[in-house]
Amino acid sequence: RVCYCQRRAEGVRGSDVSQAFLEAVAEEKPHVKPYFSKTIRDLEVVEGSAARFDCKIEGYPDPEVVWFKDDQSIRESRHFQIDYDEDGNCSLIISDVCGDDDAKYTCKAVNSLGEATCTAELIVETMEEGEGEGEEEEEEE
Repeated sequence: RVCYCQRRAEGVRGSDVSQAFLEAVAEEKPHVKPYFSKTIRDLEVVEGSAARFDCKIEGYPDPEVVWFKDDQSIRESRHFQIDYDEDGNCSLIISDVCGDDDAKYTCKAVNSLGEATCTAELIVETMEEGEGEGEEEEEEE
């Protein structure tokens, strides 16, 4: 990009015009195939709580990211939220976890030079019927 600048100064001796051409040179980043500088880890959560997988993705051009649950791509919804910032921090947040969410999760990063994946397991602890406070109340009677 080339910019043209002109400065005009007026005073007792008349006017003075100075001109300059400025050339902005963008620093070219080296192209890098995607890789994970931080990978997702296995999680164990209680049913009804939230689960969060965090990773950090490096690469240029900036990789596109897709999350998978048991090899099926995940669409963002109230239940599945995907965050991906310009620094490469990427998260999958699963709200109100239920037994159906117990699965293998994969983050896949792709750019023109290649792809990288990392995978982790979500283990959901479910409360079975009869467990908990209800059972204690029956024993007291």
